[in-house]
Amino acid sequence: MLLPSPLRNLVAVKYEIIVITGDVKDAGTDANVHITVYGVNGDSGRRRLRKKFRNLFERGRADRFVVEMLDLGELLWVKVEHDNSGFNHGWFLECVEVTNLANSVTTVFQCAKWLDKGKADGRTERVLYPKY
Repeated sequence: MLLPSPLRNLVAVKYEIIVITGDVKDAGTDANVHITVYGVNGDSGRRRLRKKFRNLFERGRADRFVVEMLDLGELLWVKVEHDNSGFNHGWFLECVEVTNLANSVTTVFQCAKWLDKGKADGRTERVLYPKY
């Protein structure tokens, strides 16, 4: 039986999220980082990006996460934020790559900005749009 089209999208899909921290002085953060992914079918809800026993979001590094969420369809934007906690809380985010592992479609969201209350515009959250 074929489901009506709005119900077809209510399928859980795994997404690979790669977060790339810039390679500039003091770029890494110890703060808690969250992401919300928005697509034509809705959003992922606010998700904390973490891994046990890993020092994440270090200068010049890429961190990989696999997150299961409902199929969001074409991705429109992401919101990346941190809670400004920890000793080194400022962060230079280079970009975020999100891949739908069901269809292998990757969307790149460029940032190249500080998320730091003490630098640039003082914001600790960014809304990023796809790079085409």
